[in-house]
Amino acid sequence: MPSQALLKKIAALKVQKYRQKYDQFCVEGRKGVEELIHSDYVVHNILATEKYLERNSSSAITEIISDSEMQKLSSFTTAPGILAVASMRNTAHVNWDVPVICCLDGISDPGNLGTIIRTADWFGFHHFLLSEDCTDFYNPKSLSATMGSFTRCYFKYADLATELENKNAAACVLNGFAIADWKPEFPLYLVIGSESHGIRESLLPKLRDKITIPGYGGAESLNAAIAAGIVMEKLSRSLHR
Repeated sequence: MPSQALLKKIAALKVQKYRQKYDQFCVEGRKGVEELIHSDYVVHNILATEKYLERNSSSAITEIISDSEMQKLSSFTTAPGILAVASMRNTAHVNWDVPVICCLDGISDPGNLGTIIRTADWFGFHHFLLSEDCTDFYNPKSLSATMGSFTRCYFKYADLATELENKNAAACVLNGFAIADWKPEFPLYLVIGSESHGIRESLLPKLRDKITIPGYGGAESLNAAIAAGIVMEKLSRSLHR
């Protein structure tokens, strides 16, 4: 049975400043925990409820806590029943010489961030530059939305204007040329703007390619993650044809 001190610490990891203080984070849900266990992250604790273990087999060493304790630790209205605590990964060794780097500009919604990461993982893109006003990569809701894809991805927070200087960068805008006519060149920095404001004005001069996804209905705009997925599919086909 975990100590009250440990439970208090894990509960604190719901808040970004404590994740940074301890250099640790929580993952909730079966898929995320399974992917975490089989990744190169260092896992410290796995906690589950009896109800969860009755429904799901687990080969990992798991500490059992009550439903009420799990709910206090969870970032969700209904706790998934299992969580793991791990150390943040040191990415100093990561090779950033890759065909596509995804640059996320002001993505504030954790669910959107996680969905973009999951989508990028599907298409084989695993490197992310995040503007400093993006939501926290290790936000539990972001990690949950990735369905474990975060374990294969690398990220760093950066000044995107500096990073994109003299780079081959592209993004979706309202007045670009049709994506069907786009012939991307690599390596490429794909800039993905925020849900409400799009790409900030200071980054627009950094873009070499400005593309548009044509729409034929009445919706005002596409969700950032949906638009990113359409562009990533185009990039993936271009790389693997």
